[in-house]
Amino acid sequence: MMNRRSFLAAAAVSVLLLTGCSKADVEQTGPGAERIAALGLGDVDTLLALGVTPVAVAPFSAPDAVSKNGLEPWAEKLGEGKEMTPIFNTSKGFTAGVLEEVTATNPSQIIAVNQAVDPQAKEALEKIAPTTLKPEGFADWQIPWKDQVEQIAGAVDKEKEGEKLIKDTEAAFEEYKKSHPELQGKKAAVVMSYSGKLGLYTDADGRGQFIESMGMEIPDGVQGTDKSQFYLDIAPENYSILEQVDVLYVLDYEGSAEPLKTDPAFAALLPKAKFIEQSVGNAMSVPNPVSIPWALEKLK
Repeated sequence: MMNRRSFLAAAAVSVLLLTGCSKADVEQTGPGAERIAALGLGDVDTLLALGVTPVAVAPFSAPDAVSKNGLEPWAEKLGEGKEMTPIFNTSKGFTAGVLEEVTATNPSQIIAVNQAVDPQAKEALEKIAPTTLKPEGFADWQIPWKDQVEQIAGAVDKEKEGEKLIKDTEAAFEEYKKSHPELQGKKAAVVMSYSGKLGLYTDADGRGQFIESMGMEIPDGVQGTDKSQFYLDIAPENYSILEQVDVLYVLDYEGSAEPLKTDPAFAALLPKAKFIEQSVGNAMSVPNPVSIPWALEKLK
């Protein structure tokens, strides 16, 4: 599984320009092309939901945590019997090796919406095939799921289908809220333990946006007002800042949450803590029309 530190570093990692990289030896057909490389984290989920099967996907997790064709648990049914080539570690940067793997899949179109792509990487990808990136005005890893759907659906000429996906996904959140009136309006936060401290995800991050879409609110007293950050570090001596929330979601990546259960610094927070297993945390990390209903079902 891709650990949190590599994910947080993704936006800052410099990517390498692959020299001599040429476009795929297929006719470039623009939007709606059949050979699509889905290089954003979770982009494949939206494409599959739109009825489009890409030739390459960028898994969120490590090889041992995804299916043979690179799909996460929530998307496996949609990908049954479909051949796709997984390209790992894209969030660490579009290195020469990654770009070579992309080229080998011979794409006629690249979609890398939920992804960090700097100008060098953009130039390299566009040498391979026409490329669709995140919408203007959003920072890396801070694109709301609705905007991701609109961007991806537009790239494959399925705007109406994309609108339906958004409505259906919004309906899933509404149904969850009706089923959990006890959570509505509550103050909440989502954190993960690492390196002896907590990483708190703000509402600029998919995980923060997820719990707010469930009807809760991350108070500014916890996350601050600087919306340029999608996570904040909280040292043990400052765990008390989290006492103001009613519900604390703790993502358990590779057993990282277990020590918190006996940590004296965390003891006061245990009664409000909800421990979330790894695959659900991953789904919340890349919210989209496929991962959202799956995660909501697990969170009932």
